[in-house]
Amino acid sequence: MKEIKAYIKSIKRGAVTQALHKIEGISGASFSNVVGFGRGKAESSGDSPDRDITGTSKHLKVEVVCDDGLESEVVEAIHHAAHTGLRGDGRIFVSDVGWSVRIQEVPE
Repeated sequence: MKEIKAYIKSIKRGAVTQALHKIEGISGASFSNVVGFGRGKAESSGDSPDRDITGTSKHLKVEVVCDDGLESEVVEAIHHAAHTGLRGDGRIFVSDVGWSVRIQEVPE
């Protein structure tokens, strides 16, 4: 299994959600509001409604856990849907997941 974490611009939430809904075999995704800074922290490209006085920006973190065979499709869908071509579009990370437990199932 793979865990895919993506940091995207907030305005791209709808496009990314729609793109993920189109992928057969994905059981869900989580979206969290996050604040942080990236490589361009020292080189502001002007005033941005997403940037505050500390130099941090508001973004969304998207988390998807999927089968290994869906990794490329999920990454491509997020990448395409979140892309604006502007600085600060975000980043996608992929990690291995050793195992998971569904909480609704009765423990043995």
